[in-house]
Amino acid sequence: MKNTLKLTTALVGSMLTLGVSSAVAQTTVSGNLGLSYFATTNASTATQAQTFRGFGKESQINISNKGKLSNGMDYVAGFSIEMDGADISNTTAVTGADIQAQQSENVYIDLISGNTTITIGADHIQNPDVHLTNIVGFGYIGADGVNGAAATFPTHSSSYSAYGVGVVQNVPGIGAISFNYVPNNAAGQAVNDIGNGMTKAKSGDGESSKEVTFKGDLGVKGLEVLLHKNYADSQLPGYDTGGKTIGARYNFGSFTVAAQDITKEGGLTTVKGRTYGAAYAINKDLSVGYTYATAEKTASVVDEITHMVAVGYNLGPVSLQAQYKDVANHGNALNADGTIAGVYLGTKF
Repeated sequence: MKNTLKLTTALVGSMLTLGVSSAVAQTTVSGNLGLSYFATTNASTATQAQTFRGFGKESQINISNKGKLSNGMDYVAGFSIEMDGADISNTTAVTGADIQAQQSENVYIDLISGNTTITIGADHIQNPDVHLTNIVGFGYIGADGVNGAAATFPTHSSSYSAYGVGVVQNVPGIGAISFNYVPNNAAGQAVNDIGNGMTKAKSGDGESSKEVTFKGDLGVKGLEVLLHKNYADSQLPGYDTGGKTIGARYNFGSFTVAAQDITKEGGLTTVKGRTYGAAYAINKDLSVGYTYATAEKTASVVDEITHMVAVGYNLGPVSLQAQYKDVANHGNALNADGTIAGVYLGTKF
C-alpha cells in the first residue's frame, strides 16, 4: 500500500520536489513546469470549425521564508510568480487582469502557534479547487473547448484566489478546518500596499465572501475527505452567490475510489455536478483510471455527461499523464457531443 499511495500522489501532480536553497538562510526557491497537448473533435457538423489542437503551458516560481517571531511564534511568508499559457498569447496584449493573475499566486504571511495558523494573503489557505475523482488524469473534469464552449461541470465555489484573512486549525489525527474572510471577492485584486492612488476601480467591484473548509482523513488511513461551504454577498438583492463541495477518496491496496458533489450558485442559476472515479495501480509506476460525471443547470432540459479514461506513468521527478474525455450534451446543449484528448508532462524543481 505504501508504494500505491506514493504513486497515486505522484500521478495527480505532487511529484518529487527538490528544494533549492538560496544564499539567504531560511529562504527557499522552488518551481514547477507543465507542458500539455490537447486535441478536440466535435460530433456536430455545425461546430466542425471549432475543433482545434495545440499546446498548453504553466510555469511557476515560488519563494518562501520561515523563522521565529520575537514572541516565540513561528512564521512563514512567501509568494509565487505564475505564467499560464492563457496569461499571454500572440493575439492579445497584456492586460491588468493578466498581471493580477501572474502576481497574486500563493501570496501569504502565516503566523503559527502550535496547531493554529493565522494566514493573510491570496491563493494560499486550504484549497477546495480540486476534482477528487480525476485520480490518474490531470486538471478538471469538464471538457472545456469541445464545440467551442466551456463545460458546465463546476470547478468550485470559493473566494480562495482573492485576498483575505483566515484561520486554519489542525486537529491531530483528524485533519484541518479553516475559515476564510474576503472583504472583496474580485479574485486577485490588491492595490498598492499603502494605498497610493487607491480607487474602487483599482481594487475591484466584488462584495465580501465567507467560507469554511475541512480537509483530512478522519483518522482512517488511506481516506481523504473534502468539505467546503462558501457564501458571497451581491450588490443586487436575490443574486447572492455561493456553493458547496462534498467529496471523498479512499485508497486500499492497488485500488482507489472517489466520489464528489459540487453545487455552485450564482444569481438565478444553480449548477450541480456529481462525479465518481476509480483507479488501479498496475505497478509502482503505472496507473489507469476512469471518471464519470454529470452536470445539471437551472432551466436546462438535458444533463451534461462526461466519461474520462486516463493513464499515468511516474518517471520520478517527471510525470507523464494522458487522458481522453467523451462528452454528451456539452454545456447542457442537446446533442452537443464531442471528445478531447490530452497529454501532460510535468516536473518540479
